[in-house]
Amino acid sequence: MLQFFGRGSGFSAEHTNAFFFDGSDLVIVDFSMTSFVKLMKTDINSLSDSEKAEHIYIIVTHTHGDHISGIPMLVFYCNFVLNIPVTIAMPSEETMKDMLYVMRNVEGCSDDCYDIVLSSSLKKWVKAVIPTKHTEDLSGKCFGYQLCVNGTDIVYTGDTNTLEPYKPYIDNSSILYTEIAFYKTGVHLSIDDNLEYLKSLSESGKAVYVMHIDNETEIAKKLEGTLIRPVPVKAL
Repeated sequence: MLQFFGRGSGFSAEHTNAFFFDGSDLVIVDFSMTSFVKLMKTDINSLSDSEKAEHIYIIVTHTHGDHISGIPMLVFYCNFVLNIPVTIAMPSEETMKDMLYVMRNVEGCSDDCYDIVLSSSLKKWVKAVIPTKHTEDLSGKCFGYQLCVNGTDIVYTGDTNTLEPYKPYIDNSSILYTEIAFYKTGVHLSIDDNLEYLKSLSESGKAVYVMHIDNETEIAKKLEGTLIRPVPVKAL
C-alpha cells in the first residue's frame, strides 16, 4: 500500500505526494516543498517502522510545482546532509529535459548530486507509464502510472481530467488511486461526473482511493455511503 505526505490539491497545505519502502529503497511519487517541510520535522527513516533508507527514487508524474518543487531541496539535503543517493525518474524524454533545466538553470544543482532516468527504466516498480490529459499548457507532458508496490498492482492517475487512459489497466487485482475534485475546472476529475463509475468499481470488489482533494468537507459528503476512501496521510 502507498502512504502519503498529504492528499491535497495544489492550493492545499499538504500536497498529494505518495511513498513506499521496498527494502532499503524509499520510492516517492512526486515531491513538493510542503512534503519536504513535513519530512524535515522528523527523521527520514521514521517513515518506515523497519527499514532504513539507503537510496531514494522520485517518480514524477508532471512538472507542476505541487509535484516537483521539493525535489531540488531534497537532492541538496540528501547530498550534503544525509549522504543518501537520489534518482529522479521522469515519464518522458521531454519532461526529463524540463526537469534538467530546473535542476541546472533554476536551482543550480550539479549533475553529480543526483541521477536522472526515464521512469520506464525502473522496471521493478513501474509496469506502465500512462499518458493522460491535464492542462493545455502541459499538453503531452502529464502521465500516470501502473505500479507494482511490494507485489500489489496499483493504478495511479496523477493529475488528469479523464479516467479513460487508465481503464485498460484496472483489473480485479488492482488498487486505484485517483485524483478527484469537487470544483469543476476542466483540468481535474469532477466527482459529480465520475462518482458513479468509481462506485461501480468499488462495488465490484476493487479498492478505490481518492487523492488531490480540493475540498475535504464536500468530497466527504459525496463519498458517504460508498466504499471509496480518501488516501490516508502519514502522521509525521
